[in-house]
Amino acid sequence: MKKRLNFIVLNAAILLTLGISFQSFSQTPCSADLHAVFGNSSSDVPVVLNRLGTSPQFGEIPKHTAKAAYNHLKNIHQKNVRNSKSEIDSYLKALGYTGFADSEFTSSKITPEILPKGKIGWMGAYSRGHKYKWSILGKDFETFRIASKDGSCFAYIMKKCGNAFYDPAPREAAAAEAAAAALAFNSKPKVTCATQTINFSGKGKIQAGDVLNTTKNLPVVASYNGKSLCLGDFTVPVRLTYEMTASGEVNYSKTVQICDYGTGVPATSNINLPLLLNYNLGGSDVTIGDDGKMTMVINSKQYKALKKVYKVCPTDAALAPQNKTLAGTKVNTASESTPASAVVAGNGQTCVKQTLSVVGTAVTEDISSKSSTNEVTIIGMYKKAGKLQKGETANKYLCLGSYNVPAKSSLQYALKGNSNLSHIIEVCDNGNVNPNESLNATMKLTNSFTKQETMIGDYGRIYRTLTKSEYKKLGKVFKRCCSDGSSKSKCY
Repeated sequence: MKKRLNFIVLNAAILLTLGISFQSFSQTPCSADLHAVFGNSSSDVPVVLNRLGTSPQFGEIPKHTAKAAYNHLKNIHQKNVRNSKSEIDSYLKALGYTGFADSEFTSSKITPEILPKGKIGWMGAYSRGHKYKWSILGKDFETFRIASKDGSCFAYIMKKCGNAFYDPAPREAAAAEAAAAALAFNSKPKVTCATQTINFSGKGKIQAGDVLNTTKNLPVVASYNGKSLCLGDFTVPVRLTYEMTASGEVNYSKTVQICDYGTGVPATSNINLPLLLNYNLGGSDVTIGDDGKMTMVINSKQYKALKKVYKVCPTDAALAPQNKTLAGTKVNTASESTPASAVVAGNGQTCVKQTLSVVGTAVTEDISSKSSTNEVTIIGMYKKAGKLQKGETANKYLCLGSYNVPAKSSLQYALKGNSNLSHIIEVCDNGNVNPNESLNATMKLTNSFTKQETMIGDYGRIYRTLTKSEYKKLGKVFKRCCSDGSSKSKCY
């Protein structure tokens, strides 16, 4: 044990002393090559990290999505920012790729995740020669999980400033388990059989969000006592902002007859089943207005003033063209677990290795729709020509009122969960043991849109250009205001 600790400390010391983050090595993912990048578990006291950003490596990734991470790394790689091209290539070579240009390295290999507080591993940095430090996370951090080419291992890149991170514990645990199994098999002591229940379980969580911008054609109609005036069609900006959280859970249990070589077998064994979640927005749509138009409910004086400027709406006035609201039937499919069959004990002498391949999948496709009411202010604009008085501004504004405009937003999305794991056990042979058994695990997905908001116009304002004559006529009824719709005594 002492020799192993000395080896680990020496390995970490070499990396830190030389300040070399990546080296040239063969592409064998999840082997010693991956540890050549970072290092094995260190006996050093880990450095507590409560924030990132003081020593960026590949730069901050703008959004917590797989596409944003891939495009960011591609840009950094192409521009060779801070000589990061070889860094990125070596990082991917450690995961079995030939480099960033490998055709199999796409955004599908990237999964947004949250690394929890207390996670220990090697954290990269740009300063001081790309050194790596044995660190412990002081809080939860947004990160991107990068899967190896064959999907058998992974490392991370942090969203904040793109620092690389690697937790060697899973691989070391697997290596220790394989070594123990090999030692037990080679020694071949007297074998007995013991019943054991293996519980496979895992959880995953992701967050996603975006801002979608578009424009809509919105006719504006002033209405009083059953009479309507058409103020014209407005092309207005529309912004849809949303945030979504999703989580998944996968479980499977199986009872088997484990070979006991005299060291004893626990009655239960709990195995972590990795769960990967992927979110995709398939389409979006926003409809605004009441029957495709915005209605200004006005009084008699306002109607008379507006009638001097605008015409009465024809009875057959066409409504604004609206995009068809997305529609779809909710689809929620999940893998059903296979019947849990037990391996019958053999004669207590012969054992065979059995590979349990546990797979779980789930898909949720749905429409998230939300209706809301937005307050929109109509502002008339007139630019005065000619000589201005002292302190007078050329731009004049009239607030034609604030009105409620209904809006409905729809988001068509797909949420997918995937989990797979191969677990090797040594079971008592009854002559009918399947060396490779495929098992389906039950998976459940849940998600919610924590934010889905629509904004109409320029921060709730729609502007209408007025002539000098129109400005004077309407100014007798409607009040002057500032460009932002406020009624301050002095506008800036």
